[in-house]
Amino acid sequence: MLNIAPLILIILPVLFQLIVGSKNIFDKKPTKLNFRKISSISFISQIIFSTAAVFIANYNLSKYFDQHPNTTRCGMPFLGVIFGVVLLFIVLCFIIFLQFLIKKWRERRVK
Repeated sequence: MLNIAPLILIILPVLFQLIVGSKNIFDKKPTKLNFRKISSISFISQIIFSTAAVFIANYNLSKYFDQHPNTTRCGMPFLGVIFGVVLLFIVLCFIIFLQFLIKKWRERRVK
């Protein structure tokens, strides 16, 4: 389970922003959370979950090398997790920016 946990952790805030942010923009009913709060929750949870994903990936690699002492130690999986964190952080910022532009465009169109 810990092998896939870093991937799940770094994808969750992006999915939350896509689902809840889109629902907030396109739904006619007002929600309890405004767009700023939704974006803040996604941004902060991305930072927290990314940190946890890096620690879990580090734990997984050290556990693997403890169980297999004769294998060559390679840090590429750890580098992959870090690159995934950075990539999904950029994707999250891009999604928030696009949703913000759509929200402003819809508000301007309604007036």
